Amino acid sequence: MIVKKWICIILVACVGSPLLMADYACKKQHVGDSPASSGFRGLNWADPRDNYATDNLILSGLSASDDQATTLSKAELILGAFGRAGANTIRIPINPPTVAGSWWGNYSGVIDAAIAKGFKVIIGYWESHNGGIGRVEDTSQYWAMWQTVVRRYASNPSVYLEIFNEPHGYAIAELTNLYAAWLGRFTSFPPGRVFLDGGGYAQDVNSVGADSRLNGCLLSYHIYTWFYNSNKTVSDWEAQVALVQFPERTVMTEFGCPMATGNNYLGSPGSNTDISYFQGVTQQLRQSDMGSVYWPGLRTNDSFGMLAMKVTSLYVNNNSGLDLLQYAWGEHNK
Repeated sequence: MIVKKWICIILVACVGSPLLMADYACKKQHVGDSPASSGFRGLNWADPRDNYATDNLILSGLSASDDQATTLSKAELILGAFGRAGANTIRIPINPPTVAGSWWGNYSGVIDAAIAKGFKVIIGYWESHNGGIGRVEDTSQYWAMWQTVVRRYASNPSVYLEIFNEPHGYAIAELTNLYAAWLGRFTSFPPGRVFLDGGGYAQDVNSVGADSRLNGCLLSYHIYTWFYNSNKTVSDWEAQVALVQFPERTVMTEFGCPMATGNNYLGSPGSNTDISYFQGVTQQLRQSDMGSVYWPGLRTNDSFGMLAMKVTSLYVNNNSGLDLLQYAWGEHNK
């Protein structure tokens, strides 16, 4: 039985439920209220295509045919659900087509709405090819894209930029040179609001963090069960996360496991690797005082989704999973 909790319903009067009725404008207090890393308590909001696209990125729950007013209305619903789940941060993708064309008006409107509601917004670049080369595909388009984004958001303290999601096509030396070039080009954007993915699939944050040219930048770290097949126990996963040498600068911007299968993430793991993974990762996140952004908060037809959408309503796929995520965020005890 999949555990579901309705958290946001349109056109239905809901009385007496703090989760349903809380005004998430109170989330404004979260921006800047914690140290650099642990202040991020987030959810990824993804395009159904896993953010790999050759055209405009359309976040789950939105439609390419929507005008700006409709896009904003739908975004308000989804941001409300994110806030009531305890998030103060969203992470969303960009690519050159999304920024270069008319859809940018809709897309930047979503970003602006999130900022107005008190969210931190991490904007990260995805290449177009699913599982592709892990490198910038067109450098002129890449720099033009970032120029547009930097020009709009350099002065906004709620916006963070992630230079490249999972740059697995680069050796570390080449990757850190790309990062240094980005910082040198966009000097108006504060390094403290720049995320640098670790090498590989955002795994090797230690090598990136050790480069003195990148001091002051935040580090983006990913961890999934298939990255480390030999890890089986809760302590294995705790030890894996504890290897991060710069926890005060590192945010785990992607981690996740099945939430639509009925797993009890508060129970004994037994031989269930997903449960041991999620318990170990969340425990060490809290222990290391590291921020985190779960993958995904919302992505259409993704069994890992913490939230799912049905027509105009969103619900929690797994209450025990959300409880552990909130525990990682430091919100309560297990």
